[in-house]
Amino acid sequence: MKVYLEFQSYNERIYNLINSLKLEHDENASISLIINHNSLELYNRENTKQKPIKVDFTSKKNNYRCFHFKKKNEVLSKVIGIKKSYFPSILDVTAGLGNDAFMFSFLGCQVTMIERNPIVAALLKDGLQRGCEDKKIGYWLKKRLHLIVEDSFNMLKMPISKPDIIYLDPMYPSHHKKSLPKKNMQIFRKLIGYDFNTEKLLNISRKLAKNRIIVKRPHYAKPLSEDKVNFIVTTKSHRFDIYQPF
Repeated sequence: MKVYLEFQSYNERIYNLINSLKLEHDENASISLIINHNSLELYNRENTKQKPIKVDFTSKKNNYRCFHFKKKNEVLSKVIGIKKSYFPSILDVTAGLGNDAFMFSFLGCQVTMIERNPIVAALLKDGLQRGCEDKKIGYWLKKRLHLIVEDSFNMLKMPISKPDIIYLDPMYPSHHKKSLPKKNMQIFRKLIGYDFNTEKLLNISRKLAKNRIIVKRPHYAKPLSEDKVNFIVTTKSHRFDIYQPF
């Protein structure tokens, strides 16, 4: 895949990562990957007011969320059904920036992310590599959070074990009453566009998961399927539609 590669610093680790994903420089690309001293950032060259974004599992936000964690207030714990002796294996088939996958792994679950876009995969790999070297989180992150660079629609053909849970967080539909989405979503929509086959992805997921399939949606969005939603968990801004496997 072609992208505008901006080397602000030479980093052999990131250089090898870019080559492994076959990313090529395109002088005319509107999306840029910025190679800094020790991180990889995504930048929209058509909107210079937008700051670059990166995957940072060691960010202040993640640090605060982890070290001020209270199980009763963590909706993701409720959604996946964690109990004292039950930590489900999770397959996140729409990894994005890995925010929810990171929290699932922090909660104690084995999590595998799947991401098909090489540029997004590069951001995730960079974030994972840096996170695994971190003194605070590295020891458990390297054991629990993993990435497969592949198309999730092929999950039934992948050499993976059947997960307890499959998690979907597809691109949210636009909503005319809302202001512009957050910068992360603006860049993502520009980069990967909309996926109109999310119901198909849900149905494939229901063939693989052992216990439940979780679909994260904004309140205003319709369910992905006309099939019955077995139960719903709601928050102030989202809802989680939970389906049983086929």
